[in-house]
Order: sequence, then C-alpha cells, then structure tokens
Amino acid sequence: MATAAVTLPRTRRRPRNVPAAGRASFPEFYFVKHIDNSHLVREVDVERRRECFSLLGLGVLVFLFVLLFAWQHFQCVRYGYQVEQLKTERAALDEWNHQLRLEQASLADPQRIDTLARTRLGMVSPSPQQVIRVGEPEPAAAISESPELARNFSAGGGENPHEP
Repeated sequence: MATAAVTLPRTRRRPRNVPAAGRASFPEFYFVKHIDNSHLVREVDVERRRECFSLLGLGVLVFLFVLLFAWQHFQCVRYGYQVEQLKTERAALDEWNHQLRLEQASLADPQRIDTLARTRLGMVSPSPQQVIRVGEPEPAAAISESPELARNFSAGGGENPHEP
C-alpha cells in the first residue's frame, strides 16, 4: 500500500522571521494511510444479540406498564372532575325543581284562584240549585224524567228481565 506525506496548515500563523520562543520550528508531517476493510465480515455474536433483544423487550414492557399506569391515573382524575361537575349540575337542578314546586303550589292555591275568578273573570259562587253532588243518590223525580240507557242489576237479587 502506498502512503503519502501531507503537510497540514498550522492553526496560528507567525511571521517567518520571528522565532518560536527560542526554539527552532520544525514542520509537522502527517502520513495518511488508506485502509480498505471492505472484504472483512463481522462475526455475529448470538449470545449478545439475544441479550440485547431481551433487554429491549424488558424495556418495552416497563414502558407499557408505566404508560398504562399513567393512563389509568389520568382517567381517574378526569372522571373525578366529571363527577364534581355533575354534582354541581344536580344541585342546581334540585334548587330549580324546588323553586318550580313552590311556584306550582302558589299558583294552585284555591284562595288565589277564587280571587282571580271573581276579580278578572267576573265569576260568582253557584246557587244551591246549580250544585250537583257526585256520589249522592239523585232525587226520584230526576230519575224518572231522565232517559234510562242501562240499568245495573246485582247478581244477589233484584230484577232480571231475562228470567222467565
């Protein structure tokens, strides 16, 4: 193989007529050797490769475990915030429900309805002849005057028009 001598430039230039601190200056020579290792083949160490892959697999497992733990923690924190938000919404809705119930009770007050009916609509109390009580038997005169559509016969005794 051939070698060549090459002179490299110095980093700091001095004028040629100034000596270097009392010493004589000598030029520095570097020899460049061109080495061709392309025909060499690296030997594969199976044991070392197996050790590297097992270490890589262990690292991946640890990373996945930490990632799973972090994801679980962040989900727990997120659900905690959602629970607090829903509790706040529920408290607001309970308060609104309470206010609506109070408003309904005040609007359904019979005394208020009676006052509004008398003042705004001009209604008056009914006379005793206009009142029909539900659940009380009607007088006999009212029964005979009204048309009879159906009659309820009890099974224990009474008239049955279908008996001979």
